[in-house]
Amino acid sequence: MNATPSQRPTPGQVLTAAAVVLSALLLTACNKGDAGGPPPDMAMPVIIQQPVLMPVEETLSAVGTVEANERVEIQPEVSGLVESILFEEGDRVRRDQRLFALNSRSEAAAVAQAEAEAQLARSNLERAKTLIGTKAISQQELDLLESLLAVKEAALNAAQQKLSERFIAAPFDGQVGPRLVSPGQYVNAGTSLVTLVDDATVKVRFGIPERQLSLVRTGQTGRLTVAAWPDQVFVGTVDLIDPVVDPATRTTEIRMRVPNPDLRLQPGMFARVSVVVETREQSLVVPESALIPSLEAFSLYVVKEGVATLTPVKLGVRLPGRVEILSGLEPSSQFVGSGVQKIVDGMKVVQAAPAEEAPTRTN
Repeated sequence: MNATPSQRPTPGQVLTAAAVVLSALLLTACNKGDAGGPPPDMAMPVIIQQPVLMPVEETLSAVGTVEANERVEIQPEVSGLVESILFEEGDRVRRDQRLFALNSRSEAAAVAQAEAEAQLARSNLERAKTLIGTKAISQQELDLLESLLAVKEAALNAAQQKLSERFIAAPFDGQVGPRLVSPGQYVNAGTSLVTLVDDATVKVRFGIPERQLSLVRTGQTGRLTVAAWPDQVFVGTVDLIDPVVDPATRTTEIRMRVPNPDLRLQPGMFARVSVVVETREQSLVVPESALIPSLEAFSLYVVKEGVATLTPVKLGVRLPGRVEILSGLEPSSQFVGSGVQKIVDGMKVVQAAPAEEAPTRTN
């Protein structure tokens, strides 16, 4: 049946109907665009991983000061005139090597006299021993000669000791610093002449809070770095724990001994120290990017049967870009290692395909 002229829509009504239909289509399109993400029944592609088993070291960190293994100011036992200096400043010297000589003419003369007197007494005794069988000398006279020799030898030893005191030697191997006296200078007993430092091995002293005292024991391995050699790690051993806690700071002093064969560690240096207090050979380690932080704890999206479940975990040692998991994750578990920002608890996930490599351009 054909519409009568009165029933036909006017041009205005046609335009209005078209505008309504167009608005509905635009609204539907906008709503689809705002929904975002896949439909509820579609799995989100993410990177699914398993934890890595690896050794992890738990360390205790502190700051300390490098000290020489031994350090002493060389001083004379007697007064005298400095006759000669037998080293160059900065030299490395050996134990018992002579460093200074004081004027020793009178002491040397006394030694020579004592040696002559001892030699005479020794000769007289030997001559008397050849006569003892002829009754030309009594046993008492022989005993007197033996006693006289002992006295003369004691006097010789005393003279030699006085002469040795005129020469000041190094008590151990090490390096000498700048000398504090000059040749020809008169010095008194106890005057500091030069500083000797044994730095082939150094000591590093640092303090730890008393609450951490139970973690440290002698024999533990320690590492340290210094500003002068930031890329080199020096390794030593804890060899002393102070038995007294400082009541003012509630800290305990720890000493670590560190070999220093290349002499890079110098006394007085500031050192950053870490002591290995425990080593766990088989620890679970995951990427730090997989962690979901919250106010109370950290969590991982553990994947089971294609569903990501937010699971609280206990963290251990933090490593560069990785972290140890102490509990909440099994070695065979799978978790979302990358893409955690795209999912929520209970969402279906699937292993994302590896990124395709860009085609190589050829001429």
